[in-house]
Amino acid sequence: MRYGVSYYPEHKKEEELRHDLELLKQSGINTVRMGEFAWCRMEPEEGKYEFGWLEAVVKELGESGIQTILCTPTACPPAWLVKKYPDILYMDNRRIRRPFGGRRHYCYNNEIYRAYSVKIAEKLGEAFAGNIYVAGVQIDNEPAQEGTGRCCCPVCTEKFHAYLRQEYGSIEAFNKRSGSIFWSQEYDDFDEIPVPVNTIEVGARNQIDAYYENPTVRLQFERFSSGSQKEYQDLQAAALRKYLQVPITTNATGLATNSIDYYDSTEKLDRYAFDFYPGLRDAKVDSFPYAFARGVKDGAPFWVLEFMSGGGHRLGGSGRVQPNPGALKQAVVQSMAHGGEMMLHFQFRTYPFGAEQLNYAIVDMDGVPRRRYREMQETALLLKKLEPLETAAFPREAAVCFDYDSHWALRIKPVNDPAFHYVDYCGRLYNYLENIGVTADVTSLKADWSSYRVVILPAVMVMSPGEQAKVKRFVEAGGTVIATFLTSVKNEDNVGYTESLPAGLTEVFGSVVEEVEPVFDGNHTRLRLCVESYEALCHMEETEDNVTETSDGMWSELLGGVSETLGSYLEDYKEGAKVVSAFTHGKGRAYYVGTDLEPEVYRIFLKGVMKEAGVHRSFVEREAGVELVTRFTEDKEYLFLFNFTARETEVVLPAGFQNYLTGEKLETKCRIARNGMLIAAGRRGR
Repeated sequence: MRYGVSYYPEHKKEEELRHDLELLKQSGINTVRMGEFAWCRMEPEEGKYEFGWLEAVVKELGESGIQTILCTPTACPPAWLVKKYPDILYMDNRRIRRPFGGRRHYCYNNEIYRAYSVKIAEKLGEAFAGNIYVAGVQIDNEPAQEGTGRCCCPVCTEKFHAYLRQEYGSIEAFNKRSGSIFWSQEYDDFDEIPVPVNTIEVGARNQIDAYYENPTVRLQFERFSSGSQKEYQDLQAAALRKYLQVPITTNATGLATNSIDYYDSTEKLDRYAFDFYPGLRDAKVDSFPYAFARGVKDGAPFWVLEFMSGGGHRLGGSGRVQPNPGALKQAVVQSMAHGGEMMLHFQFRTYPFGAEQLNYAIVDMDGVPRRRYREMQETALLLKKLEPLETAAFPREAAVCFDYDSHWALRIKPVNDPAFHYVDYCGRLYNYLENIGVTADVTSLKADWSSYRVVILPAVMVMSPGEQAKVKRFVEAGGTVIATFLTSVKNEDNVGYTESLPAGLTEVFGSVVEEVEPVFDGNHTRLRLCVESYEALCHMEETEDNVTETSDGMWSELLGGVSETLGSYLEDYKEGAKVVSAFTHGKGRAYYVGTDLEPEVYRIFLKGVMKEAGVHRSFVEREAGVELVTRFTEDKEYLFLFNFTARETEVVLPAGFQNYLTGEKLETKCRIARNGMLIAAGRRGR
């Protein structure tokens, strides 16, 4: 595993540079990331390129065993470029140009800016061609972050119209498919269609609050903006590949904080990489982003190019608490356990100046190495011991489907906002699986599902007929699908289906949605999972599994049809109405969950489905806050256990495991220290 930090030699005086480089050499890390915001040093004036200062640092670190991830500097165009071409500046949804003085203040569709970006990428690649100390390249920095993912300038507007022409062919087809007759919005030409005034960008502002726009236009603009970002990065990737034969990527910002569909955008990149800043003080590090990262490129290892390093100030003005001793080490190994191939802390030394001054780092502003630096040294040593486990496989039997069209559609026209958020709900179902001992993947509607026994579809609201057919084929061939409320409600144009829901899938689920409503604090309704069907399903193993009564949450769908009733309402006019169903279709099983269930009951339900489908579960008794990751080799099973409970805890293992790091035989009852971990190895198929 590549392990290290982000570093900014262009900020340093010679004395500071020498001091920092010595600390880096002594740290035990093997990777640094450099160059992402240094365009004005790489090209101080147009056509004059200077890379010697960077080459010298790359060489010195490389000779000490530390390789470099180079970055193209295009997130921060230099002042001379903006002065010469002010039209390259980004225009937000309020039609306000973003001025020079921050970062990401460029239009990614502007051909002039694209040409300059390609040129600096080419020159960077040419300067480091054949350099044995370069391990990879990051393009730009956090594309579309900080409200810069949906430029509305004249260039983008014109390209959006061209995109719509290509998608629909004729304006008549667009009018028909988008339902533009509503509110008298039929068009005579594509150039009459406005770029949306509203936006779902994190941190952006809508100028007109009560302004409701066509959902088709809104969704198509999300797709267009995502594709435009992909075009921009791919131009740089092609320029770099003329000179460099190393992995090329860019750093994403989690699953969905910006406009980019990462399944699509990483197609021509060598890795999926992202930045992750979880709390590390008595807090569980959510592994849902790691499972998603693993699935973006169909199980390929991923990179984390920026990760938490410490506490103190932060860019937004609030602060971060310091990590507990051991928490940095624990989090890095957790990333590796989930398939991480690289983990770089942001940053090595605290900035004394600039917009990010006083930010958290491994080493404080005074350059004195303290406990975080020493823990980084310990972590680097530990990772060397864990190298043999990096090739261990994941079970790949169960997956949660995450879909960008559904995410965008549910932000454009929310359902029970703020109680229901699509991204959070997908993460919750993933974590329920982890709680019951299932190491699950996160996948897309377009991915290959052939290895999975169970696929969960959380509120996949937007489904095309082709995607409906894929679900049907999967179940007919013997797969198990669990769909939740809000499944297959709208088509690929973000227009509601006029057939019974779940559209195109009533035959598969044997259920028809007959009535829907949001669930607020004042209208929760009790329900139960029917004992006769449910006990047979679960083969009740534990006494607490007899809990079958629960309350609905977030959304409620009353189901009709020929499916089996697994859950029904107990009161009010809904009494006796079906809300959870099961149905055999072809060789497989299809479950429909028409509401949100309380966590423990949801976990019980999932246990039964996983057992029926033959999904592997690792049986480790542990309290909430202890995460379990399971990996395999041909003859071994490895259990990675991470204690996030803020205190020492006890776990109960199956018999026959030993401590991977020490080789000692483990008792069934084991203690794990606060912010500690245990890696247990046992014979596969005991």
